[in-house]
Amino acid sequence: MEQSNDLSFQKYIRGIILVGFTLLLVKLIISGDITNFIAPKMLPFVYFATGTFLILGILQIWRSDSKQDLDIYCDCGLDHSGKKSPIKSILVYSLFLFPVLTGFMFPEVVLDSSVIAKRGINLGAADTQVQASSQDTAVTASADGKSDGATTASPTNEPKTLDELYLEGLLKKDKIEITNAEYTKIIDYIERNLDQFIGKEVQLTGFVYREPEFEANQMAISRFTVSCCVADLQVIGTMATGEEATQLKNDEWVTVTGTIEKGESYGKEIPSITISSLEKIEAPEDPYIYIY
Repeated sequence: MEQSNDLSFQKYIRGIILVGFTLLLVKLIISGDITNFIAPKMLPFVYFATGTFLILGILQIWRSDSKQDLDIYCDCGLDHSGKKSPIKSILVYSLFLFPVLTGFMFPEVVLDSSVIAKRGINLGAADTQVQASSQDTAVTASADGKSDGATTASPTNEPKTLDELYLEGLLKKDKIEITNAEYTKIIDYIERNLDQFIGKEVQLTGFVYREPEFEANQMAISRFTVSCCVADLQVIGTMATGEEATQLKNDEWVTVTGTIEKGESYGKEIPSITISSLEKIEAPEDPYIYIY
């Protein structure tokens, strides 16, 4: 009887833990804080996990009061009850209870520049680039917009890749606004074609970060990029130079407008923005750049 009660209690605790995880996920989903931990593209998996935890939790709690559990006897003379010491059981269940309790007790915190000291920063988008899948994808058109089925050898009708078309579109703009949706993509195009972007006006938003070796008027306009979850988080930054930078501190959010020039970091040519205007802003509700 004592063994049966112990087994029922353990099933009840397992059910409570699963329901606890369900409630924690529901809290994060409703508040929107779930995107502080995972990319939006992972939300369907979170919804599935939430439903699964709820069903399993209810089943465990229901089974804990079930009278249908039977003891198994095989007449081998051995005890198959699998008894565990109370201390061991407490330690095991504490491993699962701890994240549930802390998830409800402590507020969610958005990462800041202190993370960069451990992970480093990419001054450019080389490690997070999202390029058009287009190096061998071509768009062709005849002069009248119709295809006659013939292949022309004229250089003026050579097909252009989507990569080239996107680059042309950027270069035609009077001012390049680097939005969240295309942040890493535009930074990557500028970095790979820096000579063509010299003197172009650009606008971008990010938080301030300085390396110890930066000059007083230098800073990196930085963003966190997330592909799947915060475990794969990276930091990309764009160098910016101007007297306005001397008045700013790490983690302050700004929108910077300026012209693209050549800069250098650890012997590598990088884009650098000469600031023409700067505006302090509040940190956005969702500060991450999600890579798809």
